Amino acid sequence: MKKSLFILSLSALLVLAGCGKAGNVVEYNDSFVSIVKECTDSTQELFNVFQAESSTLDAISESLENSINVCKNSESKASKMWDFDKDSSLKDAVVKLLSTEVYYLEKFWSTSRYRNIDNITDEDRAAYDSLVSDLYLAEETLNNQFSSLQQAQELFAAKHWLKLE
Repeated sequence: MKKSLFILSLSALLVLAGCGKAGNVVEYNDSFVSIVKECTDSTQELFNVFQAESSTLDAISESLENSINVCKNSESKASKMWDFDKDSSLKDAVVKLLSTEVYYLEKFWSTSRYRNIDNITDEDRAAYDSLVSDLYLAEETLNNQFSSLQQAQELFAAKHWLKLE
C-alpha cells in the first residue's frame, strides 16, 4: 500500500510539474504577443492619424514620435525576457521584428522634412527618392519579419507542446 501511495504521489507530482510548465509556456508566449501588440497598435494608430484628412503635420509628427518610443520600449521589454528552457528562438524573433519596426518608423520619420516642400530641388528630389526607396525596402523587410516571427512562434509552440489559437 505504501509503495502504491508513493507511486501515485510521484505520478501526481509529475503531472502537476508538466502542467506548470505548460502554463509557463503559455504565459511566455502571451507575454511576447502582448509586447508585439503594444508596438503594432501604436503603429496602427499612427497610420490612422496619417490617413485622416483632418490631421496636421504636428499631429502626425507627435503620433510618429510616440509610436517610435512605444516600439523602442517594446523592444527593450522583449530583450529583457528570459529564454524558455534555454530556447531563445521566440524571443530572438520578437526582438528582431521590433527592431525592424523601429527602423521602419525611423525611415518614415526621415521623410517628414519633405512633406511641405512646394518647390523641391533636383538634389532634394534625389535625396527624397532615395529615402522613399529605403522606406519601401524597410517595409518589405518588416513584412518578412512578421512572417519569420509567425514561423518561429509555430516552431516554438511545436517544440514546447503549446497549442496556438
